[in-house]
Amino acid sequence: MDGRRFISAMFASDKAKSITQVVMNLPKDAANAFRGILRDRSKDEEFTLPMIHVYGFSKAEDPEFDFHQRIRIALSEVAVDVEMRRVRLVAPGKWVLCASFILPKSVAFAKPVLDM
Repeated sequence: MDGRRFISAMFASDKAKSITQVVMNLPKDAANAFRGILRDRSKDEEFTLPMIHVYGFSKAEDPEFDFHQRIRIALSEVAVDVEMRRVRLVAPGKWVLCASFILPKSVAFAKPVLDM
């Protein structure tokens, strides 16, 4: 199933409240699939936002900064507290990184970005 459809289906289901962790890679624009996933729920409803673990590559001189910027852009969110770690070097100067963050409430309840 397409990642966006899978994320939408999971968070629209009765199982949404039990989702505590999401592990995924960061293909272009995939993280914005979380934008608005809880928009149809009450903001007052008891809900623990999931920890997102995103894997991706970077060849940048500062791979952590590069990957963090890409996550911020994908989420359309400026303030995302991200824990970043280098997983391994896969080629000279090319790192696999893992970024972990709690899905911001402002992203989860936001108006979704329309696909172009």
